Amino acid sequence: MKLNLIGIIASLLLISVISAHAENDEDVFSKAQHYTVQIRKAVTIPFGSDKKGTAFGAGFVVDTKRGWIMTNAHVVSRSPARLEVAFFGRKFVPAKKVYVDPFLDLAIISINEEMQKATAALPELECTNLPGVGRTVGTFGHPNGLKFTGTRGIISGHTAKYESEMLQTDAPINPGNSGGPLISLSSGRIVGINTSSMNDSQNSNFAVPMQYACRVLELLREGKDPSPPDLPLAFFKAPNEQMQLKIARSLIDPVKFDIRAGDEIIGVPDVVESVENETQLIHALRGRLGNVALRIKREGQELVINGKLEPVKKVNDKTCIMFSGVLLCETPPYMGRDDFNPGKIAVYFVEAGSLGDFNEIEKMDMLNSVNGKKIETLDAFYSVLKTSQEEKKPINFVFRDTGGKGTPSYFTYTERTLPVENLTWVSNEKNGS
Repeated sequence: MKLNLIGIIASLLLISVISAHAENDEDVFSKAQHYTVQIRKAVTIPFGSDKKGTAFGAGFVVDTKRGWIMTNAHVVSRSPARLEVAFFGRKFVPAKKVYVDPFLDLAIISINEEMQKATAALPELECTNLPGVGRTVGTFGHPNGLKFTGTRGIISGHTAKYESEMLQTDAPINPGNSGGPLISLSSGRIVGINTSSMNDSQNSNFAVPMQYACRVLELLREGKDPSPPDLPLAFFKAPNEQMQLKIARSLIDPVKFDIRAGDEIIGVPDVVESVENETQLIHALRGRLGNVALRIKREGQELVINGKLEPVKKVNDKTCIMFSGVLLCETPPYMGRDDFNPGKIAVYFVEAGSLGDFNEIEKMDMLNSVNGKKIETLDAFYSVLKTSQEEKKPINFVFRDTGGKGTPSYFTYTERTLPVENLTWVSNEKNGS
């Protein structure tokens, strides 16, 4: 009898815990429904890895006063794009990019005052700590067109194996979830931004940690530039996926910052004692580029070096030239200083069926010369193209690209003669951002 009584009490306690947890989950997702939005974009001229076309994603409110919504960079695109936002049960309205990060898959967009009134909910953000492995979390978004949908899982781990440090979760993240909140179901706080899934892998999904996103939001609210530092550094790949920031190659001007190949970056004095990967380093340096101190290990000795770093050029400031269906943009500064010196202007997009496509110009062809002369800047290039268009004379282009198997040099060269038609500048600021 006593054992049965204990069993009954234990069962009742378990039911009570499960019921409380279920009610808590429902409450968390109910609140998420009010601060999560649907985002749709249209891209006509894609820069870099972006794609032409229309796509949908998610986002969540982070500042009702300013009308700011946080999402992924790939949801709103790093290219010129038309953006619209809709809350649950409401129509889409125009949105504008406030900031798009060139390193993290992170963006902040804004909506007008009328839409700011569409929600009174403002979520809590987990800005201090990374959630531990095993934490129960929920994703919220619009997976495969199923609008305002919540799913559950746990934090599976933290990884810096790919482009940046990410949260790993088995909570489903499908197309349409990107940019939506990853929420701790125990605290109700947003711990990450749903970002991607691993192809051909079951339950391996990734999110940008809020710890890093919060720093960007904090700096924007203070009116400061949150841009990451321009770090033209190549790091050694550590064996067995161990973490290290040992420099294999540096293209930083030694006059501005004496950081050398062989140095290992250990920490940022007065900010963080140690850094284990590039994401942590960039996080520590955001908003602190004017006078940078780094603690490094050089030839077995620890020392502190000081210097100045420049911010990466803002995504919204990117400007390119479009003509005859070909988009050409400036390459990042460090590419122009590369050992192979591939060039300072490259093809970023070729419109299908255009004159450029017909003449077999391909994406990432590097501009070598124009009418036999080197061109160093987009302004100079535009001037030559404008004259050609006005005089209706075709231009001779020489492009370089990395050589294929069996080629006698690292580069292959192609020569193309192309008339200049529909010449225009293309930028985020002037094209629907």
